[in-house]
Amino acid sequence: MNTSERAIYAPQGINARRVEAMIIESMPADTWLTVTQICRLIRKHEERTRPRLNRLLRDGKIERKRDEGEHGAVYQFRRRSSAPER
Repeated sequence: MNTSERAIYAPQGINARRVEAMIIESMPADTWLTVTQICRLIRKHEERTRPRLNRLLRDGKIERKRDEGEHGAVYQFRRRSSAPER
């Protein structure tokens, strides 16, 4: 059994899954958002949100693209739509 398959009852893990659920529920479908916009949407600090976004990206629940912002490169995220893209 892998570590990820076991139930994790540590308070840090429970809180992390709760933040991930808040991100998925709060993100509008098919709208690209920056990390700052997502943090404002769920009212959490950026240092806690960024690792949660990376985990959701790794699990395939959200998409990421790199774009140019005012001060350099910026990553934008969006929730994956249920319909496959053509």
